[in-house]
Amino acid sequence: MASKNCTKCGALVPAGSAVCPQCGNPMGQNKNNPKRKVWTTVIVVAIVVVGLCCVLILTLSKSCVKEAPSSNLDLAGIEQSDTTSVQSEINENFVQLTPEFIEAIQQYDDLSLFSEGYAAVCKDDKWGYIDKTGREVIPCKYDWANPFHEGLASVLPSYGSGFGFIDTLGREVIRHRPEIEIPGEFSEDLVVIKNEKNDRFFVLDKKGHKVFQGTYGDGNYAPYGALRMTPFVYPAYIEKFIDGKLYIPKGESGYNVYNTKGNKIKTVSDSEMEQITKRATAGQAQTFTHTLYTDKMYGGMGEIVLWGVKDANGKIIVPAEYDKASIYFEPEKIDLTNGVIPVVLIEYSGISYMGEWLGICPDDGSVEHYGYVDLKGNDTFPKGLKERCAKSRLKAIELYKAKAAAEEAEAEAARAVAETSKAVTNALGDDEAVAVADVADPWVGEDW
Repeated sequence: MASKNCTKCGALVPAGSAVCPQCGNPMGQNKNNPKRKVWTTVIVVAIVVVGLCCVLILTLSKSCVKEAPSSNLDLAGIEQSDTTSVQSEINENFVQLTPEFIEAIQQYDDLSLFSEGYAAVCKDDKWGYIDKTGREVIPCKYDWANPFHEGLASVLPSYGSGFGFIDTLGREVIRHRPEIEIPGEFSEDLVVIKNEKNDRFFVLDKKGHKVFQGTYGDGNYAPYGALRMTPFVYPAYIEKFIDGKLYIPKGESGYNVYNTKGNKIKTVSDSEMEQITKRATAGQAQTFTHTLYTDKMYGGMGEIVLWGVKDANGKIIVPAEYDKASIYFEPEKIDLTNGVIPVVLIEYSGISYMGEWLGICPDDGSVEHYGYVDLKGNDTFPKGLKERCAKSRLKAIELYKAKAAAEEAEAEAARAVAETSKAVTNALGDDEAVAVADVADPWVGEDW
């Protein structure tokens, strides 16, 4: 009979014994039992399979999680695919009003809208660009600078030289030349250039090659470039490509439609163009959820208004306390992809009525202070400056009202004098008429 040694005392123990007869040590089961080997293998395989399944589930769940928006945008009703692409752009170009940023922009005389993470800034009457940290990345050396679109911006080296296009490193990608008089913005890798001398336009690609050209129709139409893309003005319509089509005004009404090769394919009415524009911007609805609003209107003819911001639900998030804001003509909505809005505070020396078109405006001695405000109501202005501007505005308004009242009183006095003079003249006229009648018939009135 087979036997084995006790693992405790070493005594020889017959096979099958439960304990050692010498020391009572349990001898255990046969570890080489084939049935035990099978079950051990099954259990190990099951554990491995369960582990792999857990890892796979965890990986899939992470890949399905979307990054939460970093700003308080109302994205209800927007398709997730559109939201994700625009949200990534927002995160990439978002401007933070850090102490370093606020300090950096104090050196500039003028600030503009951020576009694609860059903003044109002015110092000593020359324009350059800052990035989202406030660092000057392109020197202030141009007579004019427009926003970046698709990585390129139009700049004017000097008045009379014509525009050219630079990239975000400041390199001239399309050489400036006189015929580039009024540049548009790049869309779908093409840009429309307006030439005022002969009312023509031509289209360039990103290498500066002319793709095709055409003419505007007759009428009083003014191309958007005539507005010069100032920091606080944005056109209602821009000549740019939308889904491979370019819409050019053909006169007082209607648009000619061209494809990217310059072939005229059809015409559309003004109402059709309005619907096309709405559809083109619908995919960016989450970008334009906030709107500007006005409050605290002062004065009579051509009131002074202050600007603030409301969210998509009409809740005020930026109080109306700025003299100017980034205004979009139609509609008055704000591009949020950069997280800040350019605003202006005016330190008034006084205000004057400038006529029906301009209304009341700051006097020449007034000073404009440029800055930014974010969607939490934080801005780049020192508290003391804001208080000083608010006081100067109220004082200017009171002086204007007093001056207007004095002028009205003076006008009223002049009217009274005129009425008195007229009455005297009429009275003298009656007396003279009686005297003339007496001379003509001296017996009139005599009692016989």
